[in-house]
Amino acid sequence: PPPPTPPPSPPPSPPPPSPPPPSSMIRALVVGAGAAAVLYIYINERESPMKLPVMSTIMTPMFRRMMAFTAGGDPAKDCTQPEVAEMEEKAWKDVEGKDWRLYQKMRPYNLKSFTSKAPANGSVAPDGPALTLAGKPTSLLAEVKALGAANGAAHVAVLFDSLTCPIWRTFAGVDLTNAAYGLPVLHVYVLEAHAVGEFDTPPLPPPVQIKEEIKVHSSEEERAHAAGLAKALLEAKVGGEVAMILDSMSNELERAYEARPFRAYVIEVATSKVAFASGPGPFNVNAKVTGLKAFAKSVLS
Repeated sequence: PPPPTPPPSPPPSPPPPSPPPPSSMIRALVVGAGAAAVLYIYINERESPMKLPVMSTIMTPMFRRMMAFTAGGDPAKDCTQPEVAEMEEKAWKDVEGKDWRLYQKMRPYNLKSFTSKAPANGSVAPDGPALTLAGKPTSLLAEVKALGAANGAAHVAVLFDSLTCPIWRTFAGVDLTNAAYGLPVLHVYVLEAHAVGEFDTPPLPPPVQIKEEIKVHSSEEERAHAAGLAKALLEAKVGGEVAMILDSMSNELERAYEARPFRAYVIEVATSKVAFASGPGPFNVNAKVTGLKAFAKSVLS
């Protein structure tokens, strides 16, 4: 008899699916996608300044709930300087265990006696000296115009950052960056919100802690080092490069924008005018994120 016909060859296996982009991996992790996402975070954040980067990322939704501090009574609305001043005086003045004198020194913009001059919508954005992370002198508006031109953008979001602010490093920094919704973002690293030995935070759980003790910047190099850590953290969380410059050691930009510990603005490139201004941080973060996203969508639609 003739030999049996061999069975047909199986069809070739389809190529493996392309890995999702970093931002998708992080989003998957946040909603509990599993081991692959955790592995990505471990590989991508092993140089993270966070003490427990994987756990910190997993716990981000919880941090948003736990540290959603509200000034003014309505978390859906951004806060004003008088609302912050009213709340903080009650929280610090004549309260056992709180150093009101130190608070007044470290948060001068949050006092009832302070008259805010932070740039408002429609006003000319203050310029001031800045540095690249490599130490090259520049200015805020020069960098805004360069970033706008490089991206063909009419507006640039300007976000002021400080790694030692627990709210900024756990969720506010990345949430505000993502809220820019297609606008190019320029990060400006300023003086530390909670420098060790100057204005220490209370004891924090390990997922909120950072590996290094960051003290008051005594040189441009020290500020650049802290900014580099913050930049690495942001890049791991957003899944791409971020643009960052340093405020000068005279802290002119931080004072002009009343940016401590963090704050968000949008500047119109052609006119150098403020198109969006958030209220003072670190309060009402969700309202800041919602407001910035709504503005970005409105100018990009």
